Amino acid sequence: MFEAMLRMLWQCDPATARHSAAVARYARELSCAVDCDLSESELVHDAALMHDIGKSRFPKHILRATRALSALDWETVRDHPERGATLISQFSGRGDVAEIVRCHHERIDGRGYPRGLKGNEIPLASRMISICDTYDVMTARDSYRTPVAPVSAMVELKRVAGTQLDGDLVESFVSMLESRLLLFEHADDNDFYTELTFQRRARHLAVV
Repeated sequence: MFEAMLRMLWQCDPATARHSAAVARYARELSCAVDCDLSESELVHDAALMHDIGKSRFPKHILRATRALSALDWETVRDHPERGATLISQFSGRGDVAEIVRCHHERIDGRGYPRGLKGNEIPLASRMISICDTYDVMTARDSYRTPVAPVSAMVELKRVAGTQLDGDLVESFVSMLESRLLLFEHADDNDFYTELTFQRRARHLAVV
């Protein structure tokens, strides 16, 4: 069922699915860079793949918006972490993923949503995903905004470190990018299904 939800996301919004796959790979790499163990890295990867699953319930006029969104539309957009957490909570034993997804738009300074958590009140995995999410949105060609060069995106991450994003994790993420030259473009569905395969394999190994 978990995989079925991800395939549903791909079918209704390929751009969000591509973005989710990219964020999942970045987040897994970041978790390794900060010495998370295998189970923690797999949890981060799963949650990152699912972080925007709440958008699968958006009306088409929001998913495929060609005009500025109304205030009511933005309320719907801001509700996607809760929608996603509610969907994931249907699966027994995945409450950890649901909570990470719920918190991925919280901010270090407490000005995020939906709960207004701050600092270490925000799960570590959510803080990682927030950084990777922000970076991919800035650099991806199919984003809702004009893409910027990776170096410019890294400058912006550093600018909001300590307010929007976790400063220590931003430093680790930027160092990782600079040393490994990671660029996950995810231009087609094969990349998305690669992440589904990784998730399926990781889940199988956990059972074995």
